[in-house]
Amino acid sequence: MQKHFSPLLTSLTSQSGAMFGLDARIALAIFGILSVVAGVSAINVFSQAGTTAMVTEFTNIKKAYTEFHLGTGEHTTRFMDLIDNDTGFSGWGGPYLDGMLTDKSRQYGTYSFVEGRQDVAGVPPVECSGGGICATWLKLTKVKDSIAAEVDKTLDSTSTANSGTYRIEFVPGPTDDVYYLISAKGSGGSESLAQ
Repeated sequence: MQKHFSPLLTSLTSQSGAMFGLDARIALAIFGILSVVAGVSAINVFSQAGTTAMVTEFTNIKKAYTEFHLGTGEHTTRFMDLIDNDTGFSGWGGPYLDGMLTDKSRQYGTYSFVEGRQDVAGVPPVECSGGGICATWLKLTKVKDSIAAEVDKTLDSTSTANSGTYRIEFVPGPTDDVYYLISAKGSGGSESLAQ
């Protein structure tokens, strides 16, 4: 027995195949658009996570410095004094930083402390001489440009990168050095912890 197909049936079969192809192209286009949106969202989430991590780490180091200062009565420019007492400070009760064994950042370069003026804009902070408010600053090297800028928006209400409690020193390349105010020493020998 021979089967005969009508031309109408053949025409419908061809069109449904073409319709499926069109549906697949629409689905792929929608998937592509959703992938782009998800990618942009993921980049924003990772950027926010990096900013939050750095702000948290700065806050923890500031607290550790405050504990060090309260225990010893001293200001230090040696970052490792928060981790070990090789300098021999009386009243040292550290280590003050949990989980840190060196001056290396978990994600960026190295930490150090520098002295500089709090009341004068400048990067690096202007040298302490001739009065004014001298302070201890936390310096971190090799911070990604985008993270440095986001942290500036989070920590400072100023629109310039060279003033406030957080300052950015722009260096050639994809990273910058940043400074964060840890402790104000005051003027005329008086000391106060930065708020």
